[in-house]
Amino acid sequence: MKLKCKILLSSLFALSFVFIIQGAQAQHKRPVAKKKIVQHRKAHAVKHHKVNMAHTYRVMKRTNKVIIVANNHVKRNKVYTGALAKAVHHQRFAKKLLKMHKAHRAMQHSRIARLHAFKAIKSNKGTINKEWQFDDEENKTMGDNITEAELEKELKDTDPTISFKDENVSNKDMSDLEVIETNPSDYKNE
Repeated sequence: MKLKCKILLSSLFALSFVFIIQGAQAQHKRPVAKKKIVQHRKAHAVKHHKVNMAHTYRVMKRTNKVIIVANNHVKRNKVYTGALAKAVHHQRFAKKLLKMHKAHRAMQHSRIARLHAFKAIKSNKGTINKEWQFDDEENKTMGDNITEAELEKELKDTDPTISFKDENVSNKDMSDLEVIETNPSDYKNE
């Protein structure tokens, strides 16, 4: 009888131990599900990152430097593809948008302007410096990119007479263009 009681008690103890362990495991989330939640939150944060004026000003300032280099290459080699003119017009429009406190849209136009400046440099036998490429901070603040076609349509809608001829832009002194100097006092960081 004592033996049966001991076996019964040990079985009962073992079963209760199993139930306690299963209950503790049931309360913990699976690590895989947690990773998915974290990744989803990161993607959401990047997509909806608040763009402020300082971020956009930094992007535009870096784009201005690339446009100056592109202009020098176009002046020197005279290969006119229209890329420099597109870069200048998108950058001018970006500056107008920034003054209207549309920072994200301005950043997108400045992004396209830099890409066009890269095309102008390449077509005029130049090389793209790695420091001009978009860095992690810029990519993070830009979030989802708007298509080039949509941005170009927006640009043409504001000025239907716009001309994308490099000859019209490269022959001018770049200091006269709005894209070169951007006064920081114009952009209040809100």
